[in-house]
Parts: sequence; C-alpha cells; structure tokens
Amino acid sequence: MSLGSPLAVEGLWKRFRVRPHNDTGKFSARSGDPLERWALRGVSFDIPAGGALGVIGANGSGKSTLLSLVAGVLQPTQGRIRKRGRTVAILNPTAGFHPDLSGRANIRMLATLHGFGRADIESRMDAIIQFSGLGDFIDQPLRTFSAGMMIRLGFSTASHLDPDILVVDEVLSAGDLAFQRQALGRARDLRQQGTALLVSTHSLADLSTLCDRLMFLDGGEVRSEGSADEVVASYIQHINKAGSEIAPGLAVPTGLQASGPGDAIRLLSVTVNGQQDPARVEIAAGDPLAIELEYEARVAVDDALFRVQFFRNDGLFVHGQNTARAGLETGVLEGRGRVRLEYSLFGLLGGDYFLSAGIWPDEYRSYTTGEAYDHRPSATIVRVGAPRQLGGGVAGFPCSWSLQRELGGQLTKLGRGEAS
Repeated sequence: MSLGSPLAVEGLWKRFRVRPHNDTGKFSARSGDPLERWALRGVSFDIPAGGALGVIGANGSGKSTLLSLVAGVLQPTQGRIRKRGRTVAILNPTAGFHPDLSGRANIRMLATLHGFGRADIESRMDAIIQFSGLGDFIDQPLRTFSAGMMIRLGFSTASHLDPDILVVDEVLSAGDLAFQRQALGRARDLRQQGTALLVSTHSLADLSTLCDRLMFLDGGEVRSEGSADEVVASYIQHINKAGSEIAPGLAVPTGLQASGPGDAIRLLSVTVNGQQDPARVEIAAGDPLAIELEYEARVAVDDALFRVQFFRNDGLFVHGQNTARAGLETGVLEGRGRVRLEYSLFGLLGGDYFLSAGIWPDEYRSYTTGEAYDHRPSATIVRVGAPRQLGGGVAGFPCSWSLQRELGGQLTKLGRGEAS
C-alpha cells in the first residue's frame, strides 16, 4: 500500500446478518438465529492520485457493498479503509437529495454537507447547472424529475465538489447516451486533476477506457486484478464457464425424450474414452474422443442406425454423426456387440455438452419421429476445456494470422500468430 494514496483498503471483510423467514413468509424475531452472509472477503487495494480502479462482477458479487464501505455508508466487519481528502460518492440517483426541494436547493444542500460555504457554492452553481443540461427544470421540485434527470443532477453536483476521491456506482452506465459520454469525459478530467476514482458499472467498454486498473469480484472475493485486458479476459472466461456448465443428471432442454429399451434392440452402455456410463468426461479441445455404444439385439435387426449428437446446455444442437452418414452398413444384428465412433480431433470449444446416443430403424425416422429402438438424450456430459486463442463460439478451427506490409514495393511479412 502506498502511504501517499488518497485511498487504501486493507483486508476488508463485510458480514450481513439476515434473520430467516417464519412459516408465514415474514421476518420474525422468533424465526431462529440470524443467518450470516459474507458480502466481502479480504479485499485489499489502493488508488493513487489520478488513478482509477474499475470494479466488475455479477450482481451480488459485492461491488455495491465495497463502494458503500468506501463512501462511509456502511462500516466494515474487519479491515481498514484509509482515506485522505474529500470523498464524494454517487451510489444512486437520489442519494443525499430531498424530493420536496428544487434541484438548485438540493445542490446547495449537498455542497453544504461536503463543507462548502455559501459563496463557494454559488460560484459553482452555473457550471453545475450548465453541465447537467437541466435548464429551467433546475428550479422545480426533485419529485418532478425523471430518473435520468436525477442522474444528471447527482453526477453534475458531485463532480464539481473538488473530490479527492470520487466513488461512482453504476451511474456512468445509466441515463441517456449523450450524458454518459459527457460524464465519462468529466471523469477523465477529474483524473487529470488528481482525483482518485473508484467506479463500478456493467459497461466493460467504459471501464476499460476510463480506468487504468480493473478488479473482478466474485462472491465477495477478488478473483483477478490488473490491466483492463487481463481482468476483462478473466471475467469473460469466468462467465462463459459458469454459463456453459451442466450439473450431472440435468436433462438436455431439446424436447427429446428418452425411450425405454425396445423388444428388438437396446443400448447396454455408453463408453467415452474408456469410461463406461460416466456422469461426466473431461477433455481438451483438439483431443481425440472415442465413444462406444454397446448393444444387445434380442431378435434379428436389419441395418439399424446408431447416432451420437452433442447439445449445448441451452439445447442448441452443435454436432451430430450417425452410421448411415459415414457409410457404415450395420447389416443384420443379433446378440451383443459394440459400435465405435472415433474423433481424431474433437473440435468443440470450451463448455459442457450433453452427449445423446441412440439406436434407430433408419436415418429418416431418427430425425422425423420418436420411433427409436432405444435412445438416451443425455447419456453423459462432455466437458471441454479450451484456451482463449482458439477463439469463441462452439467450434474451434486451427488457424493462423499474419501481418504483411508493403515495403519498397514488396510485401514483407512482419509477424505471425497461430491458434491451434
């Protein structure tokens, strides 16, 4: 921690105690011991003069709690917050304002609360009103303001109170687009004047351009902190992973129904990379994948079709293959046997995928009817890990980029990057 930083946070923990509901759905003093929820867990950082730290994370990750602690609205359970100079916070559009007072009177009240004398307030009034763009509305009661007008008034006032530390929660991504751009410009000006900014917004683009550092909060803990590129990449990777995972036992949301083993032929097991009937198999993108379908034909079955399909966790069909498409005629099947499907290079990108396996009379009926001999829509889950350089989406293709420039009338290769 830099002793000269306007803001330094050390080992910050925050606990909330929530009393459980009783049988009527209401809070009750007799409902049992309060439940403890840790909103922040050991958060530390500092912001130098002119520095800006952007806080990102999902709803409930602890962003607003952190900003409220720095603003002094909440007190930490453990840890220290060291501040130097004036701290001005914009935690919501109406914070510190009175609905029955005019916009102008609210400016005076908020500035007074931050230690400004009347003459100093009046000297800033025109600049605040002009920046807000509220015009004649400034003399109307605040209760007549729209949410966007309140945002304009709040940010305009706070940003003209000479803050050494400015704390902004979501306001930069609220309001109309024109004012968002104006507010971002003002925030950059304050940085140049030495103000330390602590900002939270869901607009990653705004944070990346405004802040020199980002911090990713998840479950109240710091998952990553550093440059915008590094932290945004970590955050997106976390979201993609969380959004693509499938819990074992979850059914594939495609409308496909499992069919019970028929009288003619049935699936005995599905083996993936040597694991028989696994709940989940983990591989890396580009690795080989082998699937064996063990069957038992109770009667002679002529030219049955074996099919394997992969579905994303939202039900999107991403890949399928069957014996007919590959030109394998299964002939007359009797008794027990195995059909093996091998991928020398499995091309799906990172995420969880349902593996669906079935035996059908023919290819046409496998797509148009439910007449399967035996079908397991979610036989197992295949979890694929993939590095970022393979790209985005659901499929990965080995590729390369190269940079060429015309130098002296000839194209000269200057660089190359590969994704494989």
